[in-house]
Amino acid sequence: MGRMANVRTTAATALVVALAAAGCASEDSGSSAGSAAKPSGRDGVRFETDHPRARADQPTSVRLEGLTPRTRVAVRAQTEDQRGGTWAATVTRTADSEGTVDLGRDGTGRLLSGMLPTGGRTAKMTGSGKAFSYHPGPPAEQRAYTVRFTATATTGEHKGQRVARRDLVRQWLTEGTTHRKLTVDENAESGVDGDLYLPPKGGARQAPVLVFGGSEGGNAGTYTAALLASHGHPAMSVCYFRCGKGSERPNGIDDIDLDYFTRAGELLREQEGADPDRLAVMGNSRGSEAAQLLGQRRPEVFHDVIAYAPSSKVNGPYLSGTTAWTDHGQAIPTGPIPLDHVRGSVLAVAGGNDKMWGSQAAAGRMAGQGAKKLVYPDAGHHVNWFPYAQPGQEGGADGAVTRTSEADQRARADSWPKVLKLLN
Repeated sequence: MGRMANVRTTAATALVVALAAAGCASEDSGSSAGSAAKPSGRDGVRFETDHPRARADQPTSVRLEGLTPRTRVAVRAQTEDQRGGTWAATVTRTADSEGTVDLGRDGTGRLLSGMLPTGGRTAKMTGSGKAFSYHPGPPAEQRAYTVRFTATATTGEHKGQRVARRDLVRQWLTEGTTHRKLTVDENAESGVDGDLYLPPKGGARQAPVLVFGGSEGGNAGTYTAALLASHGHPAMSVCYFRCGKGSERPNGIDDIDLDYFTRAGELLREQEGADPDRLAVMGNSRGSEAAQLLGQRRPEVFHDVIAYAPSSKVNGPYLSGTTAWTDHGQAIPTGPIPLDHVRGSVLAVAGGNDKMWGSQAAAGRMAGQGAKKLVYPDAGHHVNWFPYAQPGQEGGADGAVTRTSEADQRARADSWPKVLKLLN
């Protein structure tokens, strides 16, 4: 996802020259780690926002004021990923009779969720149908990231010049939330690899949430767990395979025992602020199988199940092996997953344009067992997690790329508040 050095140097040189021409070059070294530069403008033009600092999943309104009426401007949102690569999106708007361009929540949201890489290896994937998404520094290292909004006049006396700039700070972890790294070799208490995020002390006990991803491996749920903590839920993101050197975890979904997740859940239930009777498990894609199995086979530990882009059955190992999941060391056979022993609610979130597998049909079969389902016909496989902070692209089963990615974003914006409501 990072750029080659010569591309980065050329782009940086061009950027400095362009901004120097606008008279603002020295102000554009904003950090993606959550620091906001002072807003600036030309001749009274300014950006206004209702939430200059907000959670990464929080809707935010932005408007541009002080323009000459009917002036056209290009509004650009820009940020950096964890490798220093630039992501950006631009829209062109015309000021109204009062000299205002009001993006509102929807327009701001489309910019935040529509950014794409502007160079480097990832940019070459744009339009390919291959899935990729934005990754800032992990919340344990970077509690927030910064999105810079700029406005450039495309008509009028300031044509070609930047007329306003403002930063939005998007937080994974709000004030008072804490992080603790868990490792297999150093944490004898649980023997779990992952990240534990806790909300500020002193609040009411809320449902804790155990989060994990699918066949991508690694600690895929860490951003989600951080946001859940910022909503008041003790949360843990667990890595169960492909966890890196020294983790003692396998490199594929092969012989993964439910006891591993159960230990993580039991540790999470013990944390301050956790309601131990309401532990929820949230799994994506292949992880949806483990989430359902935990709700079904460990109802004394887990209460609610949230399954994104789910399968309704146990599949075989990935990439190779003998069996995907085991229970107390015994292989769990492939085939349908019953849900009749789940103590709480089961929620399935699926896209009807999923090219990975038939998650819509799976959600329907789960609903036949009493689960609630949210199905988004135009969305693809990546309906998981939260809105606004996951710009990127994927192709759907029908071959569409941009339409599928936009539908994924709409699915996240609609489903995430419903997930939070279930947890509350």
